[in-house]
Amino acid sequence: MNQNDVLTYEQVVAQVKEGKFFEDPEILKLCDHTGWSIAHSQADQGWITNNKEIFIQRDKYDTTVAHVQAKHGWTTKDKEILKLHDRSWWSIAHSQASAGWVTEDKEILKLKDDRGTRVAHLQAEHEWTTEDKEILELRDNLDWSVAHEQARRGWIAKDKEILKLKNIYGTSVAHVQAKHGWTTEDPEILALATCKNLTVAEIQAEYSGWKPEEEVKIRFIQELQKNFPEEKVQEILRSIDKLRKEYFKKILLE
Repeated sequence: MNQNDVLTYEQVVAQVKEGKFFEDPEILKLCDHTGWSIAHSQADQGWITNNKEIFIQRDKYDTTVAHVQAKHGWTTKDKEILKLHDRSWWSIAHSQASAGWVTEDKEILKLKDDRGTRVAHLQAEHEWTTEDKEILELRDNLDWSVAHEQARRGWIAKDKEILKLKNIYGTSVAHVQAKHGWTTEDPEILALATCKNLTVAEIQAEYSGWKPEEEVKIRFIQELQKNFPEEKVQEILRSIDKLRKEYFKKILLE
């Protein structure tokens, strides 16, 4: 029996913390009561292995060594590995995408964790964009779509169906775009309202100083009347006027 045979997890992890790495598979498999192995600990210190048997090791939360490696910038294109997920369904692809890695593989882009967050959502957080409608319509558990995330980063949707996508709070992609200075004259889009009855038109007035010209105003009012009583319609029109004035007042003070 050699020295390696009698080393305990505690003894080895103490050495790992001091910067020593091990390659012996039997040592790498040593773990604590949570299943966190020496390989996990080494990966958390920046060590990398390409030994599949090692990097698919899981702790009791199903966190693999590959998850830890990915957290530190390691990447793979192996679809089998990219699909590995922990107990919350957070995959290796999620970890890689959250660090800026990008894929165009639809199957991987659609992977979701238990909150419904797709790999595509994470890529969009890092300025990646797509025009693929199927991917744009992917939603998390709050109905926040990939299109919402792209719009939040300044991307502009032109497709009306995409503009109308709403999350559970009624915030449409158009609402998000309007906060970045985008405007539209389409009455149907202008009249889109959140659950608190905040319209796209009001967002445009607040962030761009926009106001509806006569023909657009008439059609906009007609659209509002389909969903709101006259009193609310007039309230929205007054709100647009007020927000627009506040916008220009702010500009003058800058």
